[in-house]
Amino acid sequence: MKQTLPSEYFCLAAFRVFSTIFTQNGYIHPDEFFQTIEIVIGDIFGVVHNRPWEFNTDFPVRSICLLYNIFAMPLYTIDWILKSHNIYISWNPDLLLLVFRLITCAITFITDYSIFKICKLLRLKCNKHLLLLSSSYVIIVFATKTFTNSFELALVSLLLWKVVESITITEEVLIATKEIENTIGCITITDRILRIRALRKLPSHHYKNILEISIILVLGVFNRPTFVLFAVTPLFFWLTRGFNQDFNQIYIRFTLRLLSLLLCIVPGVFLFIVIDSYYYGYITEDEWNLTITPLNFIKYNIDSSNLAKHGYHFRGIHTLINIPILFNILSLLFLRNLQLPAFIHNIRNRQYHLLSNMMTAKTLMVAIVIIPLFLLSMFPHQESRFLIPLLLPIVFCTAKFFSRTYLNHFKYILPVWCFSNIIGLIFYGYLHQAGVTPMVSYLFKEIDSVSKVHIIHSHTYPIPVGLLMVPRFNKNITYITQRNIKVHDLGSVLDPEVLYDTVMNINKNITRNDTTVYFALTGALSKQFESFGNTSSLTYTKQFFPHISMESLGYYLTSIIDLFYYDKNKSSFISLGELGKIFSLVLYKIT
Repeated sequence: MKQTLPSEYFCLAAFRVFSTIFTQNGYIHPDEFFQTIEIVIGDIFGVVHNRPWEFNTDFPVRSICLLYNIFAMPLYTIDWILKSHNIYISWNPDLLLLVFRLITCAITFITDYSIFKICKLLRLKCNKHLLLLSSSYVIIVFATKTFTNSFELALVSLLLWKVVESITITEEVLIATKEIENTIGCITITDRILRIRALRKLPSHHYKNILEISIILVLGVFNRPTFVLFAVTPLFFWLTRGFNQDFNQIYIRFTLRLLSLLLCIVPGVFLFIVIDSYYYGYITEDEWNLTITPLNFIKYNIDSSNLAKHGYHFRGIHTLINIPILFNILSLLFLRNLQLPAFIHNIRNRQYHLLSNMMTAKTLMVAIVIIPLFLLSMFPHQESRFLIPLLLPIVFCTAKFFSRTYLNHFKYILPVWCFSNIIGLIFYGYLHQAGVTPMVSYLFKEIDSVSKVHIIHSHTYPIPVGLLMVPRFNKNITYITQRNIKVHDLGSVLDPEVLYDTVMNINKNITRNDTTVYFALTGALSKQFESFGNTSSLTYTKQFFPHISMESLGYYLTSIIDLFYYDKNKSSFISLGELGKIFSLVLYKIT
């Protein structure tokens, strides 16, 4: 069935590319920099960077393999091509972010292609599915950030495609087998020979896509070991497809498929273990030790004291808050799609014949939402980005509610979907911590000729210092003044008065010889911060608008009330200017 993609989809796809590369400054979570960009930049360019605990050589819990393949190889390739043509460029934050975002944005289209192929396999029109997927702010904003969760979305999408393809082919082969058995008898020897020949012409399906699935599993587990929670459902469907009522045959085929899959996985697992072990220094000329990063990840996370460091959450956060935040009205439509009252009624009345076939691709799409959601909810640390891989199955299950017939009866669905995604796009893509990366680009130019720099920041997300491209200190170089940079993260718990004293104490203890000190603070606290001391030592440098820090939510309300209620004598023009400062990231230079 040949399908023509709607023009609206191409417009949304073009907007995704344009907004990702050129306009989005939103900063969702520190991990989008510190689990990916910081590591790659630090290793390739040898610059000062913030290396998180996950990449500690003593007990590494993150694999370097996929990270290097996705980001490092393109950077090396670009650099090699340019140098081969005698073109030498100076890497800066804007250019680096352009490359990283372009790569990540390209990866998101794996999900688009996967849902297109799934619809084609199931003989469904893909228009609604693609429009729904491409209009979701989850794929425009969350999936285009350099999270490992973004790669997990692409891998889960690929796995679903390959499993659905296997299920479809198995169903077709089984139908063809029954037709052959019904049309060709087995009374005479000739009939038996004809039947055997006809059956042999059918395509092999028992191990369909086994190589592709094994590769996806290895990549997924070494990218994020939580991939297992998403993969367990499609794997079960792949292993059990096409079974009949013969228990012995079920046991034999299940065992053979499982063993074959494990055999295909082993070489990839061994290769990744060796690469990680070499990278983290476990394999040297003198010794050969191995470290298994996914296993280390599991060991770390099953220790409740380790999870406590990252914060405990209510176990229902994923279901009650994160799912609605990410998928808004689709979460309600997904519940409607389950048809729970009818399901419970059939079970209660033992009308099992009315239940839908449990081993179909459509059932798989429902199961891969419910089962991973349940498993992830068992862990006390829950963040919305962990649920990004559920995007494709949720879109698949709810696309039917966006048909013209359904929308005519429920006219609120489309407006709610559009409005909620616009809000999510604006907030996470353009407002949330959106002053940090423009500030980094500004500081990159300002500190280029400065030998020593200290950057203090509070009530904002950590600064990806690797983007400043300051070379690491080399103790072998003594005749050239080397640049030095240090970042002081004061967190988000200090009130303005204590914060002022802390900043000034840090500044007092810094040696002043050729040293420049900057202080970055969310604008909601800037006025109160300035009021607690001698502002002569503070030089207002620049403000980066827009910027909203949820860590300072209470201060925004206080600042706005102070501005419009207590300062009534100010002109509206001045008030608007100060309002802009409140919703900015303010940078000071301290002398």
